[in-house]
Parts: sequence; C-alpha cells; structure tokens
Amino acid sequence: MQISNLRRGAWLMVIAASMGIAQDRGSENQLFLKLLPNNFPQINANGFSATFSTQGFVDLTGEYFQAQGTNGRSCATCHMPQNAWSITPDTIRFLFAQTGGTHPIFNSLDADNPGNDLSTVEARWEGYSMLLTRGVFRRGGAPKADREWDVIAVDDPHGFANVNRIVQWRRVMPTINFHLGSATVAWDGGNTKGTDQLAGLTDQATRNVTGAQQGQPAPAQVIADIVNFETTLSTAQLMSFGAGLLSAGGAHGGPQELSQMTKTMGRFDLFDAWMNSRNESRAQIARGQEVFNSTNPANGRSCSGCHSSANNGTSFNDRLFDTQTASAEARTPDLPLYTIRNRATGETRQLTDTGQGNVTGLWSDLGKFKTPTLRALAARAPYFHNGIAMTLEDVVRHYEQHLNFVFTDQQRQDLLAFLRAL
Repeated sequence: MQISNLRRGAWLMVIAASMGIAQDRGSENQLFLKLLPNNFPQINANGFSATFSTQGFVDLTGEYFQAQGTNGRSCATCHMPQNAWSITPDTIRFLFAQTGGTHPIFNSLDADNPGNDLSTVEARWEGYSMLLTRGVFRRGGAPKADREWDVIAVDDPHGFANVNRIVQWRRVMPTINFHLGSATVAWDGGNTKGTDQLAGLTDQATRNVTGAQQGQPAPAQVIADIVNFETTLSTAQLMSFGAGLLSAGGAHGGPQELSQMTKTMGRFDLFDAWMNSRNESRAQIARGQEVFNSTNPANGRSCSGCHSSANNGTSFNDRLFDTQTASAEARTPDLPLYTIRNRATGETRQLTDTGQGNVTGLWSDLGKFKTPTLRALAARAPYFHNGIAMTLEDVVRHYEQHLNFVFTDQQRQDLLAFLRAL
C-alpha cells in the first residue's frame, strides 16, 4: 500500500480499531475500553505512536473522560489517544460522518460564525468548515483592556470578528509530556501561572469546564483528577515503517524511554547511535537530528534554539516566539487579518492572531506563541497554532520562507525523517 493511500484511510482504521472511546448518536463518550496498555500502538501515516503512563496503563475512566458541563463535551472530546492526545481533521470528519454533525465537538462555540444557520447536515458542513478542514477551534474575545495597541481594521472571511472582538483560530495542544515541558500553558500563555506548571494546568482545566464544556465550576477534586491524569502521559512515535522500533539499536525514541527522561536544556540525542547504521532509514533519522541541532549557516539560527528542552522540544526557559505563523505573509484565505496600531508610536502591524500580545497587552508580544512538544508529531497534523502547515514538509518550508533557513534537498528530507520519528 502506498503511504499516501494509508494517510487517507488511516483515520477509519484508527477510530474503528484502537481509539478506546466509542461515540455514537445515542451515547456520547461511552467507553468500550477501560484502559489502554502502555505502548499500545496507534497507527499513523509514518508508523505507530503510543503512550506510556506512569500509572502502569492509560486509565480511560477518570474525570478527563467525563462530560463536566452541559454540552456533552469532555476533555477527551478534543484530546484523543490515537491523535497523540490532540485531534486531527480526519478524526473530526469521521465524527461528522458518524453523527451528521451532531457530535458534541460540533458546537456553535466553534462554528465559523455562530450566527449562521446550523440546522441541517449541509449547513453544519459549511458552518464548521474551519474545524473540518483545519482542525482549529474558535477562541478569543474582546481585546485586553490594559494594552499598548488597538485593532483598527479587520478582514474576516467569516464575518464575525471586528475591532472589538478578536477571533483566534487555534489547534488544541496535546496534553502530553508535561514532565519535560515548560510552565507555559496554552498557545498564547493565557493559562500560565508564573513558573508553576501545575497551577497553569489547573487553571486551564478549570476554564475548560466553564468555557468549552459550558459547565458550572467543577469541584477541586475533579480538576485535580484531570490534571493528575494529564501529567502521567508520555507520548511519542513508537515505530517507523522504515526504521522499525525507535528504541532499537541503541536509540532512545519511543514513549517509554521518554517517560524516564528528566528536563534538561540541550540538544536532541535520541538517535546518536544510528548515525552509522546500515539501515538507511535509521541513518537518515540520525542525520536529520544533526540538521535540527546544528546552526543553519544562512541565518545563524538552529531549530533547537527555540526548541531547547532536550528530547522534548518545548522552550526550556518558557519563552514564546514570533515565528511569523500569524504574519500577513503566511495568511491563508480562511483566516482573519487584523490591522493593529501601536498607541504610542502609530506603527502598524497586520496579523491573523494577536498571540501573547492579547494576554500581556504588550506590543512586543504580538504574534508570539508557545513552542509545543515535538514528540508524536506524525500523529497530530496539521501544525502551528492555526494549522496552516498541513504536513511536516510545510512546516520546514515555512521556516525556509519566513525565517531564512536554507536547506539542501537532502538536508530537508533528513530533517523530515527525524521529525516524523519523534
């Protein structure tokens, strides 16, 4: 079977055979499995990902999987194990086909424009186009009151955003690998509580219940159960179709090895042992790791400069970065475009998302976003906060086009092999 054919069909196989959660018209979030064994393989286009839990297995019965509010949603509605605890457009389209767009994930909170007709299957297909094609959820609201800038013009193809209402289209972040992660919580740091990661995750879970799940504030023990579950999960690519097990031959890939690592600043060294492997797929992954770690001569930067938490890829120092993913130049036609003016200087910028700037109110933070964990990338396309990169090659091309990285064709293919093996 060609990989391209596998990519198109994998979501059917995954959900039918290995997701661990059955969802149908009559019983949302009904569990037909109560646990997933550690390292249970979940297929994707490049091999298999898996999760390793410090509990000894992945418990599918806790508060994370229970609807806490009034709309049938739970944390697991948008964070599914087969998608590395994120969710992909393929999975979302399956849920639409299964329910005609009445599954809890389809809520007017995340419609392209909540004022549009959503009463028929056809209308829902049109009305949830961003969710169905990009896997992005509509967030945002009024600009922060205390800020250094104003939105002075808006071009929103969906007709909902305006100068007093910012729409932010966001992918859900995977709830994994927190033991190696930063204290920054959410793409824009909106749930961050200083350097206290647990406090940030608690804030995120609390606000999710009252926001995305449209519920009353949950008891403290419910929120604690959700956060405790999240912090047990280590998820990574387990096996590559070409290289085999990613922990074989002296390598340290896979979720179990990941679960035993401690947070340090430095280079990725998962595949050092494969540099001289006779298996060309393994050798290519190792070469790609060196491309990732090395300074690019064209711009003096490296991938690991922002992704500085060793073998995980978040920012070790909790920094957020403007990598031009919200720039006007990187805009796709379905995203809004905001013209933003500095109150003090009159300078203007055009962005599709304010990023950290609407959390801090600072002009210098506009367009900045968190660097997420890089593990299990192959299981959770599309990429960046707004899903503008449909493939990992699109991710690399973005950095070449917008941040002046220069790769040879061989370096690019090696780097992609590495990213797909994470």
